Amino acid sequence: MESAGPNLFLCLHRWASRQDENYCTEALALVLRYLLGRHPPVAVCLPQALAGDLLVVPAGEPAKIDIRTQVGTAEGRPDLEIGWPDHLIVVEVKVESELRKGQLEGYRVLLKESRRRHTALVLLTRYPPAFAAEDYRCRRAAPLRASPQAAGLRERPDLVVRWYHVAEWLERALRRGDITDEVTRFLCEQFVSFLEARNMSIAQVSWQMAEGVRALRSLLDVLEEAAAACRVAANKVSSWDSMGLRLDNKFWVGVTFDGPSKLRFQTERCRIDLAAAGALGAGAVIEKSWAPGGKIWRREVELDSEEVHFFARSKVSQMDWLESFLRESLESARRIELPA
Repeated sequence: MESAGPNLFLCLHRWASRQDENYCTEALALVLRYLLGRHPPVAVCLPQALAGDLLVVPAGEPAKIDIRTQVGTAEGRPDLEIGWPDHLIVVEVKVESELRKGQLEGYRVLLKESRRRHTALVLLTRYPPAFAAEDYRCRRAAPLRASPQAAGLRERPDLVVRWYHVAEWLERALRRGDITDEVTRFLCEQFVSFLEARNMSIAQVSWQMAEGVRALRSLLDVLEEAAAACRVAANKVSSWDSMGLRLDNKFWVGVTFDGPSKLRFQTERCRIDLAAAGALGAGAVIEKSWAPGGKIWRREVELDSEEVHFFARSKVSQMDWLESFLRESLESARRIELPA
């Protein structure tokens, strides 16, 4: 989900990085509480999705749902509790860390002593835990007794939910227009973007993938031909973030996967004259700690802009435009390059 400007949850996370799981728990609880206060029907759906069919709230009574975090008890400190008359859902929240052996046993005792008719122990995590071959969604744990089999059951949650499930539920509600309050919608969008930035959400792979891969390969082939026409040595380079050509072993041209509609040219393995770069009237100087001198010069162009119309051009016109872009970029880069 695209979000303009800085992300609220990411900015605040900088000051709570050592309390990552607690921070994610509190952020989720904040979103749920806002939904309960301003969009009860949506708020009911999310806890019910989080707890499966273990939490059933009659219509018109969502206000009775109580969401609490870091509740101190004699049996431990549950990350998140979702309560409703005769219901209690305890959620253990994990992000990167593993589930410790015996960590869930105290929560089983807590649920039993709550004397609620409907209880459940839920594990919200980024990665699935390494249980045995049984389904993660287990039946109620056996009564507490000192046998290896019972101990194994006590350590299994009733339901395992992944963070990308949470993101999907929120995205679905946003797409349908179920969340109309501006503040709540903003918080939900920001939280989904936060999960995406943390790789705790996933993007759908659509039917466009195959055509997109072929188009990217075609772009690289045309770029390689353009580099040959400009008489510059070119080597294909790729990473998880980008794909392109390294030119003369000191410049780079290509696209990033976060912004595939932008063609980027930049210096990489050479020092640049900052005054000369500023006088070019094109591109921008950007700080990069890995670059010689800590600075690079970068030029970007939107391929689908009104000025370029790259995708609507013929093959010949695309090649002519790429050669022109590459030749101009190389001339500018060599003009500001400092001697090694």
